[in-house]
Amino acid sequence: MKIDFLNNRLFIEKKHTLKAEGEKIDTFLPSDKPDDLQLMKDFKKSLSPHKPVIGFSSELIEALEKLPPKDNIKIFLVHGSHTGGHRSAAESLKAVFDKLPHVEAEVINSLDYSSEGIKNAQVGATQMAMDHLKSLRGWCFQQSHEGNPLMYWLGNTGMKIKSFFSKKFLTKIQKEKPDVVISTHSPMNSMLSYWKKSDKMDMPLLSCVTDFSTHRMWAQSDVDHYYVATDGASRDLKRFHIDDSKISVTGIPIKPDFAGVSKIPSVEMKKKLGLDPDKPLVLLMGGSLGYGPYEELSTELDKLDKPLQIVAICGKNQAKCETLEKKKDSMKHTLLPLGFIKNVNDYMEAADVIISKPGGLTASEIFALKKPMVILEPKPGLEEISASAIQKLGVAFMEKTPEDAAGFVQKLLTDPSLKEEVDRRLEDVSHPYSSYAVAEDAVRRALEYHGKSEK
Repeated sequence: MKIDFLNNRLFIEKKHTLKAEGEKIDTFLPSDKPDDLQLMKDFKKSLSPHKPVIGFSSELIEALEKLPPKDNIKIFLVHGSHTGGHRSAAESLKAVFDKLPHVEAEVINSLDYSSEGIKNAQVGATQMAMDHLKSLRGWCFQQSHEGNPLMYWLGNTGMKIKSFFSKKFLTKIQKEKPDVVISTHSPMNSMLSYWKKSDKMDMPLLSCVTDFSTHRMWAQSDVDHYYVATDGASRDLKRFHIDDSKISVTGIPIKPDFAGVSKIPSVEMKKKLGLDPDKPLVLLMGGSLGYGPYEELSTELDKLDKPLQIVAICGKNQAKCETLEKKKDSMKHTLLPLGFIKNVNDYMEAADVIISKPGGLTASEIFALKKPMVILEPKPGLEEISASAIQKLGVAFMEKTPEDAAGFVQKLLTDPSLKEEVDRRLEDVSHPYSSYAVAEDAVRRALEYHGKSEK
């Protein structure tokens, strides 16, 4: 018997066959039996590692299969960023939409529809603010999070002005007529909402908030529905006058690779990666540029009495990788510096503790794997606000110095009661099926609009 697991429901009656990842996977109707939850737990234990699982309801598949052969649902996934979690969230959703029959999803960076001058100006201004105006940028995010009306007006006015330089993008929407538009970026919420309010587009406009806290620019009156990470993010939106009926707590969309009812145990993954299966693994992550004080962290971790091993993923930061390579031979604990790698997920699965920056997507992936997280030195503004929101969940811990971070790692590895409490809370905040949950609801809304627009 195969099962299809979504939002704690168990599907055990065979209904459809759906092709995914090169295999045919059975999907099932919900069972009415009262012991479904226990059945689910039993089957979770029996599934082999990395077994493909379809996270869609059979009712949705049935509705899509009723569409005529060449009649497809079209979905635009929109962001306006040259890097970061906004793009990753959109790409994660596309990977899930691509599993469905009669669904075409396209990731759109609005910058690609701007003139080179506008695009370069925006990228340059963003980079300058990150490099030289950190305090001002942090203050602006803090004010937006608090709901400052002037900041809200300035942000929306800026996006209205930008909309006049984005006519190629608007033309694409009006010409191709998607059945739903999903924004993963707060400025896009503003611009798309403005177009909808101005009757330049009429399809459902949905938004995935990609942080654990929500600043006011996300909150736009013409967004039809929001998907958020936590109850806290939901409360933020309600504070900005978004009705509760327009908000779903789904988790932040992450890669479908993280959706599975069974994962390779940490010990087995360590063996697969050539690591010591008997020693705890502390994983250092800092995004594609290896952000963070890796050298200081490795020094402090090396002072711990608890036997452990350290893997530092430096991404494209070759200089940092070379520095750690020179350092590792002088350490008592094993240190493995890695550059840009494609199997980051494997090291995350192998880890016992992960030290990382508090990005919404990264944190969501860590929690989906049910790993505790230590946050070090968040940047002022959005990162700091997000780190504070994540810490309140009780599964991530913010420390100010590498010494403090190493000390907390020691606690996580040696205090059974703390580990038990963190593991319990991780069960509550883990959303491995977040992308499926968003996609299911979005396609239902798209089908409803598609039916109306066909008449």
